[in-house]
Amino acid sequence: MGMFWAYVPLSFPFVDAFPERAYHRPMAIHTLLFDLDGTLLPIDQDQFMHAYFGLFVRKAGELGLDEKAALSGLQAGLKAMLTNNGEMTNKDRFDSVFSQVSGIDSTRFNEQFSSFYQHEFHQLAAFAKPSSLANRIVETAKEKGYRVALATSPLFPAQGTEARIGWAGLRADQFSLVTTYETYRHAKPHWHYYVQVLDELGVDASECLMIGNDVREDMVVAEHGMETFLITDCLINRDDRSLDPYRKGSLQAFSDFLEELPPCTL
Repeated sequence: MGMFWAYVPLSFPFVDAFPERAYHRPMAIHTLLFDLDGTLLPIDQDQFMHAYFGLFVRKAGELGLDEKAALSGLQAGLKAMLTNNGEMTNKDRFDSVFSQVSGIDSTRFNEQFSSFYQHEFHQLAAFAKPSSLANRIVETAKEKGYRVALATSPLFPAQGTEARIGWAGLRADQFSLVTTYETYRHAKPHWHYYVQVLDELGVDASECLMIGNDVREDMVVAEHGMETFLITDCLINRDDRSLDPYRKGSLQAFSDFLEELPPCTL
């Protein structure tokens, strides 16, 4: 996501942005984990988050709540989810910290705020630049027999996540798993977020390929034995790390790469 601080040995070429560096590596991949924002959904994440905060605060004001307090609660709640230790879901962590910092009862707030992701939130689609490649990639992967999951950092409720999936021209039911804050207990880049994804899918890291645009949040899985593909269209590299270790390219390049993969027979 990147916006708040994604049995049978096979051998095939992996091509990054530099074709001359194509190489072969034996792999046993049958599950593809996709990030959403900046990956399947090209988006200006800085503009998106700035506008999201503005809409959130405006909605709070319309509900008769203190806007400054609501903003402080939102910021603290997001930070709390990013550092969640797993003792509770991200939703429960957010609600607890939001109430503590803002002085606004989270239960009452959630009831009043329930329509936000159905209505106002969709204004933020203006910052997205959906690509027809997203649906083609997901469907091609499934047609080839690969399992497809949406590993987006679970900082939004299901409604907000499903909205963004829709902006990408996709549907939640196209994925075996979609991660949201109601059930997840960590956020990217925490490895235990990915552990929960793997556990729910019943797979090992070595059986997955993570596709994402954020070096810190998505490529961290490489340290734990998972293969990766870094999408460079909306690249986020806050730490200015070398990209040499990563298979990489545009969303179009990944689409081409996927076309060359042999069918998964598992």
